[in-house]
Amino acid sequence: MNKLRIGTRTSALATWQARRVEHLLNEKGIETELVGITTSGDRSLGGDLSSQVGQFIHAVDKKLMEGHIDLAVHSSKDVPVDVASSIACLSYLERGSTSDVLIFQHAPGLDTLDQVLKHKESSTLSEALMNLAKGSTVGTVSGRRQSFLLSQRPDLIPIAVRGRVETRLKRLHEGRVDTIVLAEVGLQRLHSVGGLEPWMLKCAALRISDTNWPTAPGQGAISVHCRTEDQANLAHIRSILNHPMTEDSVTKERELLSSIGGGCLYPAGIQVKGQQVDVKIAPKNWRAIFCKGRSFETFHFSGHYDELNISLPSEDLDDGLQMVDSPKIVSTLNSDRISHILHKKGIAVVNQPVVTLTPKHQNWPSEFIETDSVRSSWPYLVLTSPFAARCAVEVSGENQDINRIQWLAIGEGTARACFRMGVTVSICAQARNAKELAAFIMKKIPTSTPLMLPKSDIGSSYLAEELTRHGYDVTAWVGYENQIKKVPHVELESNDVLLLSSPSSAMAWVENGLPIPTNILCMGLSTQKQVGQLAPFSQSSVEVLDGPTVEFITSWWNQRRDEDAS
Repeated sequence: MNKLRIGTRTSALATWQARRVEHLLNEKGIETELVGITTSGDRSLGGDLSSQVGQFIHAVDKKLMEGHIDLAVHSSKDVPVDVASSIACLSYLERGSTSDVLIFQHAPGLDTLDQVLKHKESSTLSEALMNLAKGSTVGTVSGRRQSFLLSQRPDLIPIAVRGRVETRLKRLHEGRVDTIVLAEVGLQRLHSVGGLEPWMLKCAALRISDTNWPTAPGQGAISVHCRTEDQANLAHIRSILNHPMTEDSVTKERELLSSIGGGCLYPAGIQVKGQQVDVKIAPKNWRAIFCKGRSFETFHFSGHYDELNISLPSEDLDDGLQMVDSPKIVSTLNSDRISHILHKKGIAVVNQPVVTLTPKHQNWPSEFIETDSVRSSWPYLVLTSPFAARCAVEVSGENQDINRIQWLAIGEGTARACFRMGVTVSICAQARNAKELAAFIMKKIPTSTPLMLPKSDIGSSYLAEELTRHGYDVTAWVGYENQIKKVPHVELESNDVLLLSSPSSAMAWVENGLPIPTNILCMGLSTQKQVGQLAPFSQSSVEVLDGPTVEFITSWWNQRRDEDAS
């Protein structure tokens, strides 16, 4: 009899899973051969993973259908609920841990990762979140994890930390993020074969309780696929590999997910253990709700399987905000999220964009990643404004290389602009201007990493020149044009405040001949500099935002109101 060919992805964790299958079969005298296969998910570092269903399994299953392998081994959570009829799930191996683990580089008072992997204690979600400072960056691209976190802590900033488990831990160690969320089962499996280095095991960690943080359907289980036509002939293989309790649990989880119209990317946690089921589901449009600055509720159930009656959370996007009289802020930033949050703090905001963005698709580099190049040599895309972010997302829909590389956002506003459109950036510099961004890059990014920098037609060349001067290979180009939007009239009283989001917005405001209030707030030193060069603003008091936008505006506004009242 020929060797049974087992197809698998080539990461350490995927290889562990395939070797587990191989071991069980070899014990019964069945000869096997492992066949490593690279998938599209392995060839991307971008942050839009959650928009691509099944990218970790299709390449392996394709080899199965082409006859190059006899069995395909997958993480069950990566398998879409709708699999081609020509593919059959032959068996599920006994399930490992279903918990997620929150890992920090340092966190006084918490156990080490090594200790957590040895005990079974867990923390509630509320307890876990107490360890995250305001505005912390959290490494996860999973829609389930992101929605659960942001439903409780909207101040957190999701960051795309992609790659193998070892790579993600290195990103934490490098300070790219404040914490990362990883599946415990992968950590346990790597640890069992010495795949976690001593410094990794010294990281601080805690296990999040399954009750209020249910697993992704299928997490912790290994699926073995075969060709449907071969299923009967492989019954003896199924009898060796299949674990009935795991099969029952995962099948029920996948059926529940399918019943609500979801797939493996749906923001739902569903865990079944015997007759006990824990379910947590975010609204399907949770991202849009969050990006408007609103909170959202999740459906949560913990109890007997037969008593489960899922009521999908649903929220519309109507703000329900009532305008108030002056004084108010008139903002060219046009951020629904910021305006909504400020409204809730009693600060009236009117969004009034004065610049339109026109992407220059033809200018963006394409096909710049060599087929066999190592991912560590790929460039980073540096985004310096929400405008640049919106343009990058639009271009990435048709430019696959831009889609595959890591994106670095200058600050929270730019990161959230990407997030609104479905892309989680890989790095958020939390810088306020080009000078601070250059300093961040020089501290965190090696000069061997190429940088790609789209800019507007009127943008400064300072950042590209500064980075080039310090030894970076920078490719800069005009990626979008700022064009003045015709605005015939704006209701603006003398006691209102004008928030200018960019130098081009300042110029467009003057070009439109719009009224100038006494107080001007500028986003960035370059905007302040531009305002200082425009005569119509010469009689105004001009200040620059210092720190996170909402926090500074709220503090500034309340201080100003107190001064006016005194």
